[in-house]
Amino acid sequence: MANTTPGSDDIQKQLSVLQKDVSELTRVMSEYGKAQGEMLRSTATRKAAQVRGEAEARLRDGEAQAREAYANAENAIRENPAMAVGIAAGVGFLVGLLTSRR
Repeated sequence: MANTTPGSDDIQKQLSVLQKDVSELTRVMSEYGKAQGEMLRSTATRKAAQVRGEAEARLRDGEAQAREAYANAENAIRENPAMAVGIAAGVGFLVGLLTSRR
């Protein structure tokens, strides 16, 4: 009967191959992790720039709307100053009533 159990040389060769495979797998996973990290960093940077651009555009729009509303209010006061004074007096009276009840 022939001896079919592997010898210590065979086991050493298999362990060596296994070590090389594990080493290669570790290297590949490390490279993959670095690539994923770079991709995520790049995506986050692009998204941050996009959000910043949108926020700046909304800020400009808001400033333009505020300037327009101010100009409209200023024009309304110039066109009808008596009504503006009456409205201001009425609002002042209401605020006085509300604050005096507390």
